[in-house]
Amino acid sequence: MRVDRRLVSILMSCFIWATVGAAEDAPEVFHDQSTLVPDTTIRDPVLSLDFSEIHIGVAEYSEGPTGATVFYFPEPVMAVVDVRGGAPGVINSEPLRLHYDAAYTNAICFAGGSSYGLAAATGVAAAIKERTENPGHWDNIAFVPGAIIFDLGGRRFNAVTPDYELGKAALRSAQPGRFPLGAQGAGRFAMQGWFLDDPQHSGQGGAFRQVGQTKIAVFTVVNPGGSVADREGKVVRCSEPSGDGCGFIGDRLAARLNEKFSDVASRKEESGLTSNTTITLVVTNEKLSIGVLQRLAVQVHTSMGRAIQPFSGISDGDTLYAVTTGQVKTEGLSANDLGVLAADVAWDAVLASVPRLPEPGLHEPVVWTSQKLDAAVGEYRFSLWDSMQIEREGDGLVAHGPETWNPYFPSEETVALIPVSDDELRLEGKHRFRIRLHSQDGRVSGLTLEPGPWAIPAVRSE
Repeated sequence: MRVDRRLVSILMSCFIWATVGAAEDAPEVFHDQSTLVPDTTIRDPVLSLDFSEIHIGVAEYSEGPTGATVFYFPEPVMAVVDVRGGAPGVINSEPLRLHYDAAYTNAICFAGGSSYGLAAATGVAAAIKERTENPGHWDNIAFVPGAIIFDLGGRRFNAVTPDYELGKAALRSAQPGRFPLGAQGAGRFAMQGWFLDDPQHSGQGGAFRQVGQTKIAVFTVVNPGGSVADREGKVVRCSEPSGDGCGFIGDRLAARLNEKFSDVASRKEESGLTSNTTITLVVTNEKLSIGVLQRLAVQVHTSMGRAIQPFSGISDGDTLYAVTTGQVKTEGLSANDLGVLAADVAWDAVLASVPRLPEPGLHEPVVWTSQKLDAAVGEYRFSLWDSMQIEREGDGLVAHGPETWNPYFPSEETVALIPVSDDELRLEGKHRFRIRLHSQDGRVSGLTLEPGPWAIPAVRSE
């Protein structure tokens, strides 16, 4: 008997939502990915670059939020790869290690979603196939390497991931001259600062420089265990900046190590794949041999340890692709000089990944009536497996977070919720994450944790 899989999916969704009592709001949280629509909008800020041989496209599922970024080369390019750290996630990288001195790479795809997101690269290849004459000929088969970051788990409490359709959408939207920065594309829910126990939002960054006829572009999705440091050695983003900012990275690392070694008994050894990754692409138009291109990749990747500290540790899965469009040969430009230039551009790209934060609204607490406080009490489900509970405690509200480890709620603790506007609450603590309540027909129907580019929706259970 033939079974209609889409009908089964719909019936299962109805059953699940009858169980939790929130069928009306089902599409907001319990996602059938076949119903999701890719968003290929490019928002500010945007890097403009004069490099027409690269076409760049992004596609996102705001329901995650998560996304993919594709770099398409209408004329195939020669490419290499340099993989570092303890937990890389790549596709089609092995052929690049064989160092064939030939231009056969059509595109490179970056995506969120951990290993699930590797499907986006096959979607990119399929979209290239659609626009290729005689795509079954050996010389015309699309070759698309890719790499992913981890943006799941307690970061957003759902399993929406980049997929085949999202990859196709990203390729179809690709155009030259524009690269979106911050919380866009594959960097939609990237974070950094875990080693310092101070996770901060990051994203994707890019930088471009031209010296004479030589062009260098670097694009990176920054999702490391380390923290981003500026050219003065200062941490770029933290939860509790002082008058002097976030302090020097060296001092912060030393203090964190002292904390860790003062409590050696409670430390746990990391084993297996982990959740931090920085993925990078270096593109030049300088004509290079395959060996020199590989050394360029190694040199630039090594240099990124200045901008991200710590970098390429056992908890990171860092991957860097380097390609050349092979159009110019600059006399007197040594391979080492090109590497130093590219390394400097890479630091700019990392710094450009740190997103602008949305306006936080009112900082000062406001007073809610007892009736308004009571109206917010209830269970709010992010997914079938994660929910949070809001309760009254005296004249205020507290929240119990999901059991999944996450940066928003301390483990096994309640968090005070401080009203800061008519519909917004601040989670007490150094990170000061926010919750926005949503009403429908005169009652609170759901909430958004961390509203803005990183909105994580939850619906209220009956």
